[in-house]
Amino acid sequence: MTTVTPTAVESDNLDSFRTELRGFLRDHTPPPVHGGSAIADELTPADVERQRAWQRQLHDGGWAGVAWPKSHGGRGAGARQQLAFHEEIALAGGDTMTGLFLVALSHAGPTVIARGTPEQQQRWLPGILRGEIIAAQCFSEPGAGSDLAAISTRAVVDGDALIVTGEKRWSTFAQYADIAELLVRTDPFSRHGGLTYAVVDLDSPGITIRPLRTIGGPSEFCEVRFDEVRVPLANVIGAVGQGWQVATTTLLFERSTITAPIVLGALHALRRLSQLVADDPVATAEVAELTVRALAVRALLEQSVDEQEAGIEGAGPSALKLLATELNYDVRHLHARHDQSASQPWFTSFGLRIGGGTSEIQKTIIAERVLGLPRHR
Repeated sequence: MTTVTPTAVESDNLDSFRTELRGFLRDHTPPPVHGGSAIADELTPADVERQRAWQRQLHDGGWAGVAWPKSHGGRGAGARQQLAFHEEIALAGGDTMTGLFLVALSHAGPTVIARGTPEQQQRWLPGILRGEIIAAQCFSEPGAGSDLAAISTRAVVDGDALIVTGEKRWSTFAQYADIAELLVRTDPFSRHGGLTYAVVDLDSPGITIRPLRTIGGPSEFCEVRFDEVRVPLANVIGAVGQGWQVATTTLLFERSTITAPIVLGALHALRRLSQLVADDPVATAEVAELTVRALAVRALLEQSVDEQEAGIEGAGPSALKLLATELNYDVRHLHARHDQSASQPWFTSFGLRIGGGTSEIQKTIIAERVLGLPRHR
């Protein structure tokens, strides 16, 4: 990796950013993270409203969409400031994964900013920032997960709309969402060129959402069925047949933004765990080993942040996603062994190694783009 050293001005800006944010957090308390995870329990309507209200407070305080450009209502924060934002939220007891607004803030909104029309940006972005619009992702299917180009949910153009029929699965928090990122097949004869990306209103006629109960207990994921659902062509991001290119943009945002909260959350868990096992020399040694790993991944995260700000591109997001989610799994496993109440974050850690591209997919990307190995077929 290329070394990028922050300037004194950047450091001063970061210090003032943290000071301002801490002042805001002293007066505004984030909603609690249930049992160490935002999804440890079934969310009640009151829980959902608390998260919407928190997003409104962030908006009114000038902290909504901290990574979004100012031209679209965001804070315009640099990558190091984004990392500091997650860290300060965690220290205040909040959810660094941004709860129900993870999809909307971290990749649906940024995708609309990068690929949407001005009309589409005006339609969805202000509502996301104000806490009025929760988004879900309807990409994966029973037969198409890591191989996203294999999706079979079909859509045909009918006048000014797409008619969508098919089934999506593993759509996180879809039962609470207002809209969803939707990837459909509009051309059965073209694998990548036959996909189309659209935003769908989840209250549209013909949509059935069925929560799926996980091994940990809560219904985090959903099955979403589409039965001849009309999606206006005005909701298509890019153009019909350009869905693969738009989805690639979404996945890049997803893999980049998920890493910092995972790493910071693992470090926070290790601090709690070190106190819990202080009288157990074997466990203490395990915590020390994992802490070294976590600090190494944190250093890699900071290096990647510097490169991002310098405009340097590479396989960094894939490497970080791989290392962070595997580290998180090991930390959460150890924590659960010593504290039964910490079992839910361990169950959640399984999914984090799959969502946003499995660990195996990230290894393939690194092998091809960093090591120069032959392309996987």
